Amino acid sequence: MNILIIEDEYSLADAVRESMKKEGFNAVIKPNGLDGEYEALTDTYDLILLDVMLPGKNGFDILKTIREEGIKTPVIMLTAKSQMSDKLNGLENGADDYITKPFSVRELIARVKIALKRTHEIEDTNRLSFGDITLDTKTAKLSCTDEEIQISGKELALLEQLLINQNQISSRETIAQKIWGYDSEAEYNNVEVYITFLRRKLNLIHSTVKIKSVRGLGYKLEKDNDK
Repeated sequence: MNILIIEDEYSLADAVRESMKKEGFNAVIKPNGLDGEYEALTDTYDLILLDVMLPGKNGFDILKTIREEGIKTPVIMLTAKSQMSDKLNGLENGADDYITKPFSVRELIARVKIALKRTHEIEDTNRLSFGDITLDTKTAKLSCTDEEIQISGKELALLEQLLINQNQISSRETIAQKIWGYDSEAEYNNVEVYITFLRRKLNLIHSTVKIKSVRGLGYKLEKDNDK
């Protein structure tokens, strides 16, 4: 699960990120409102933790923008404001929950899990498809017509990332951060190695889906009949 934390109090954001890691979540921090909004609009996350008072652009305006763009990612507002009008403002603009600072990290994690569970009860995210392939993320099985293969580890995480973002290019930097972690020193050639492994797996099950290298940008899934 990938969490976007848009919060300018870096010590707080870092503490939340570390707690999320212990729960098995990968978290990315953006301390500026404009940067956070861009990240929310251009990448895919399972949940967004959004502060209200931010440099660049405030959380209420960011929330309004991402909802107007049709992004349905669960959003939990984080703020020092406790006025009922502020809470209503967030909820009326599409926030899924609201937690007031100072808060217990354990309570925040509990609310995150509730929001994710509620979302996954509405949408079956275990099966991801593109072209003639289907990935079951729960069983880690990749199938094409009558053929099936087991994948795991970083190959599974990489293919899941490509499938979730199948309509856009996934940059090497984004892939490295999501799979090896935000603070990882993994080099970009590691990404290329695992792309090669995945290409071999696709060939093994005789899929027509290709992983296209977009020079200077990253990777994108492509069907055999794509131009």
